[in-house]
Amino acid sequence: MINIKDVVAVADKYAPFDTQAEFDNSGFLVGDVNMEIDKALCCLDITDEVIEEAKAKGCKLIISHHPVIFAPLRKVSSQSIVYKLIKNDIAALCLHTNFDRAKVHGVNEKLAGALNLQDTVLYPEDFLCIGTLSEELNDEDFANLVKKQLNAQAVKFTQNNGKMIKVVAVSSGAGSEAVELFKQYGFDALVTGELKHHHLLYAKENSLCAVEAGHFETENIAVSSIVAMLRQDIGENELEFFVSDSLSPVQFV
Repeated sequence: MINIKDVVAVADKYAPFDTQAEFDNSGFLVGDVNMEIDKALCCLDITDEVIEEAKAKGCKLIISHHPVIFAPLRKVSSQSIVYKLIKNDIAALCLHTNFDRAKVHGVNEKLAGALNLQDTVLYPEDFLCIGTLSEELNDEDFANLVKKQLNAQAVKFTQNNGKMIKVVAVSSGAGSEAVELFKQYGFDALVTGELKHHHLLYAKENSLCAVEAGHFETENIAVSSIVAMLRQDIGENELEFFVSDSLSPVQFV
């Protein structure tokens, strides 16, 4: 068994909590940091289903990407996730923007890898990773590549007036603002999880192919990277990791 505070220390070593964005709430958020554990469940979001999965697998620690406490809590009802964690004696460690910015095994690095981008460069402060495709693609073929590689149900994209795509930027999750960085970094396409309407207009007006592939799809692929990151210091005999079976909450018709 291993102590939770030791897991927190390893997480802080590779994805320092002091690198998180000002708006964020990454860190150890629920439970007894001195608890000894032998199993941990890793996930994107802590939901009712994930708590039930943790209970079924005997995990007393859930490590999520999205913070289970983000805005200040004004009440904790019996139906709230925080209440259910405490009731079931399950702790929560949340690695959010500090994990996005991690230089090894980070979310954007994993997303770039999923798209087979080469010669990647990470820009942590801008939540960007930029690389190149092995061959140039048009906007529709590139959008289809993103859909296939991320196993997305659907993607939407802006057309780029026939320009070929070679240099690609990725910004996982809610990376809409990254559209405005294309002149600074010189990329031909952006892949992110969510795009606001005015950023879609901006991309279209500037002949940039901006692909919205889903918040879940652009980040859930990195949940396994949490295990890889922590495994650098935590042996298999000390802690057994599970990657959650949770699915995207979004369906399409």
